[in-house]
Amino acid sequence: MTPKIPVRLSVACITTAVCLIVSLSAVFAGGPPDPEDITGVEWQWQQSLYSNDQKAVPTDRTHYTITFKPDGTLNVRADCNRAGGTYTAKDQSISIQVTHSTMAMCPPDSLDAKFLKDLAAATIYFFREGDLYLDLKYDSGTMKFSP
Repeated sequence: MTPKIPVRLSVACITTAVCLIVSLSAVFAGGPPDPEDITGVEWQWQQSLYSNDQKAVPTDRTHYTITFKPDGTLNVRADCNRAGGTYTAKDQSISIQVTHSTMAMCPPDSLDAKFLKDLAAATIYFFREGDLYLDLKYDSGTMKFSP
């Protein structure tokens, strides 16, 4: 005689098993993408707001971008120049090193030098409503980026 397993118990067991398999497959496949991951996005600089109430706002945001790669390298567009370097990011702390750049002469109203200087001063990153924010050293300001 075969013992009867209550239907509720077997459905619960199957549901638990399926959830476990899905969870484990996500872990072994690298997991679902983190919505607050800075990599894989070309971030466009919207503005820097400084603690002295000054602002830097690019006229063309597509000319001021940063892309963080998963391997710890980055690509930067600073107006008429292209740059690259490395970064480390962990637990909302960030350090950005621009190690090389083209040296083209940008127009007089360019914010290329200010943009690169601010990137080098970034110490903390966080997200708000899908935008990336970089806080600068000594509470001197915050950069805002949008995807």
